[in-house]
Amino acid sequence: MEGSDGMQEKPSQAQGRHAAGSAAQSSRPAAQDAAKRAAQPGQAKHAGSTGAKAVDAAKKPAAKRVASGKPAVKQAAGKPAAKKTSGKRSARKRKAAAKRVAWRAGLSVLTVIGIVLVAALGAGYIGFRGPSQSLGDLLTVSMLETSALKFVPRIYYSAAEVEAIVARNEVAEFEDETDASMIVIAGPTPEPGSADAAPQSTPSPENLVSSEDGIEIYEVHGATYNGWMMIVQDPSRVTCGVCRENFSSKPGLKLHEIAERYNAVAAINGGGFSDSGGLGNGGRPLGLVISNGEVLNKASVNSDHNIVMGFNQDNVLIIGKMTSEEALKKGLRDALAFGPALVINGEAAAVSGSSSGLNPRTAIGQRADGAVLMLVIDGRQASSLGATYADEISVLLEYGAINAANLDGGSSSLMYYKGEYLNKGVLLTGSRELPTGFIVR
Repeated sequence: MEGSDGMQEKPSQAQGRHAAGSAAQSSRPAAQDAAKRAAQPGQAKHAGSTGAKAVDAAKKPAAKRVASGKPAVKQAAGKPAAKKTSGKRSARKRKAAAKRVAWRAGLSVLTVIGIVLVAALGAGYIGFRGPSQSLGDLLTVSMLETSALKFVPRIYYSAAEVEAIVARNEVAEFEDETDASMIVIAGPTPEPGSADAAPQSTPSPENLVSSEDGIEIYEVHGATYNGWMMIVQDPSRVTCGVCRENFSSKPGLKLHEIAERYNAVAAINGGGFSDSGGLGNGGRPLGLVISNGEVLNKASVNSDHNIVMGFNQDNVLIIGKMTSEEALKKGLRDALAFGPALVINGEAAAVSGSSSGLNPRTAIGQRADGAVLMLVIDGRQASSLGATYADEISVLLEYGAINAANLDGGSSSLMYYKGEYLNKGVLLTGSRELPTGFIVR
């Protein structure tokens, strides 16, 4: 029985081994199919796929590091590059911001300039075209005497209107010639109040600034001006100084340089010169120039500077229109040209309106006793607007002028005495370059 039972167990074990072998064989294709599915992209979505991706992600940078041959340097070098790029962007932003600020500042400046111009034009219109014709006339003739602002009146007036304004604001020309007999240098000055006396008055002592070596200097004041009067007792000391004997396009000399050229103690500016747009260099005079009896520049009878003023051999100041030949016949030793004549034979010129407006002025005259009057008035300044021709005449008559004439004015008006300028002048730089001047030796 026991033997039969043992014999029956052997088939069962064989069957078990056969079943196990079949199961193993059947599991191999299933494993192969799973491996194939895992190898195909997009079909690895199972619980272990997340770990596989993490492994792959970790492997890729390592592969790159191995491929480049720069394991850790590449990664570290990326940080400074990022900072450099960020710095460039910041610089561009700063530059753009600076441009915006500059553009806004420029726009603000242009806006301010525009507002100022509009305001100036509006104020000018009120001044020129306002209810006061006399104010418009005064502004017009004042600016017409300048070199740089002649155009301003023509902004508000037509050419015909400007001519009409000039016509009603002028100085009448004299028909009489200078009577040299009214100047008596050797004899005493006529008593005040006598028939032969000139309309003069004694200068105020409180205005006397200096009195030495035959030269007196006084301050002069008016409602719109401040200036200086120099009185030279000996007329023979007054002559014509020039920048050079042969005038040319070369720049002239400053007034003190002309004085130094002759070792003179005093000087005032003289005749006119080419000065287009206020840019003249003082090299070429306009009108007659006689120095020490020699004609250095011929007279221009038909020009605006045709009034000759000069001293003859008797040291008498002669004033009037004349050619170069006529001047020599009258015996003029030193002479210049400008104008207008202000006083002739003790009689004041007839002035209408505001004449040539308020401007810096220079004039020369002579008293009955032969003393020479040199007048310089400041203008175009807050403290001294300037003087009209009528103002000049008033001052000259007050100081006893028998004959007197206007010289070049404006920015040329200067008085020099013993190494310094007495008046302020228009220019901050001092004297302009000039061709001529009356000097005192």
